[in-house]
Amino acid sequence: MLFKTLKIKICGIKYNYQEIYNLFPDFIGFIFYSNSPRFVGENFDYQKSNTKIFKVGVFVNESENNIIKINNSKKLDFVQLHGKENVSYCERLFQKGLKIIKSFRIKNSFSFKKIKDFTHFCNYFLFDSYTTHHYGGSGKKFNWEKLDEYNFKTPFFLSGGIGIEDLNAIKKFSHPRIFGIDINSKFEIYPGNKNIKLLKDFIKKIRKL
Repeated sequence: MLFKTLKIKICGIKYNYQEIYNLFPDFIGFIFYSNSPRFVGENFDYQKSNTKIFKVGVFVNESENNIIKINNSKKLDFVQLHGKENVSYCERLFQKGLKIIKSFRIKNSFSFKKIKDFTHFCNYFLFDSYTTHHYGGSGKKFNWEKLDEYNFKTPFFLSGGIGIEDLNAIKKFSHPRIFGIDINSKFEIYPGNKNIKLLKDFIKKIRKL
């Protein structure tokens, strides 16, 4: 893997986004799911002055109209669909010009065959840990070896409980379609408030590998 090309996505940002912006990650994620402790709220506003950092809105089983409304008003670069959205749902948003990151929660019995039709309408996939009561942000990992079964062309983010202690595991992980690393709960002081020092250290080490 060429780590200098591995993208870094910091998700679940709520309180200290300006400090995170100054770390120059490749993607920043804001959660528009009211049941999440990282929900940014209806009046959230963030003026992005650097167009090289992509702004992602994360949604869980949200209405299509509301996603389009928020996408336009917040000037999102991508929408991340982190719930049970089906292929037709993704197709309709894709046809309206939205760029889509579709998340799938992985467990040992997961079959990648069921996501084949999503490849036509999603720019990226995001593979997260399966948990019964959470749509992401659980701090739990899944078995990365499961991704050996993934053989579609859509690039993906690796997610799910990734912390700074996983640098060696990331170094050893190899897949032709990995695009980036998605980090969240393992870099928090509390939900939505990120540990800037830890993030800075992680980003520096990832980009030096």
